[in-house]
Amino acid sequence: MQLCRYQTSQDFSRAQAALMRWVQQTGQCNYLHKGDIGHRLFNNCYGQHTSDIFRYWLDDSGELAAFATLLPKWQSFELQVAPKYRLSRAHRRFLQTCERETLLLGEKCGKPLTEFSVELDDCDAAHTRFMEDCGYTRDTLRYSLTRHDLSNLPEAALPAGFHFHEAQQADAARLADVHNHSFSNKWNADSYGAVFQSPHIEYEWVAVAPDGRFAAFTNLWVDDINHSLLFEPVGTHSDFRRRGIGKALMAYALRRMKAERGIRCAYVGHEPPAKNPASGRLYAAVGFERYCDTYAYKKAARP
Repeated sequence: MQLCRYQTSQDFSRAQAALMRWVQQTGQCNYLHKGDIGHRLFNNCYGQHTSDIFRYWLDDSGELAAFATLLPKWQSFELQVAPKYRLSRAHRRFLQTCERETLLLGEKCGKPLTEFSVELDDCDAAHTRFMEDCGYTRDTLRYSLTRHDLSNLPEAALPAGFHFHEAQQADAARLADVHNHSFSNKWNADSYGAVFQSPHIEYEWVAVAPDGRFAAFTNLWVDDINHSLLFEPVGTHSDFRRRGIGKALMAYALRRMKAERGIRCAYVGHEPPAKNPASGRLYAAVGFERYCDTYAYKKAARP
């Protein structure tokens, strides 16, 4: 196997294309959605060099065998392995390489690791046993992944005076504002403008208030092979909550993407109710149902 670092956006596109094929072969369980890759690389890890945090392996035929995002800030990494190598000796070697590379990157960044934390879905007992055999132990519930089969889409209208809008680069300042007032306050027009120009953005749709502010937003990614959609993330500005705006935006997106891109299902994840009770209620109101729960599995970083 040849281990490579991220060099160009072609590496990102190849990983997305491979992931869609892998999901087609085995299903979504313990695979990221196509949209997750770029969101990690260009949004969650904004400011880090992509060549530092993204690795991939090519097999002897030049095909992508696995890829990984290294996340030392969270003492973590995300490894995705082609179906033919899953739960094999090669998979174990990929895992060991991720541990070593994440440990080294943490030291380089001044964030020494005390443990490794990976995420594992509860829908594949064999994969769980494999990770336990590799020394990982189940810890806390991270989030629940929910799924919508596009039946019984709710009727959900925006409040009077609001309208939907497909965001553009010129909207960077207002996008930064709605992101900051939905989650953590970390963006400005320049930094979010850079995220918006990165190769992972497909759609970012917003609900616009009568005063011109963005009241809610969501990013959308479409997997055309598996005819699925991912919402990641969905946020409502703190000044506009509990008015049905997020629900209306998601219902609008589902209808449009079904009509325009032929999606047959959609996914969205949410944190446990104790941490974020509103998100689970919102997605249930739109019609999403539990697909699987994702747990952190941990292991000491050093013997």
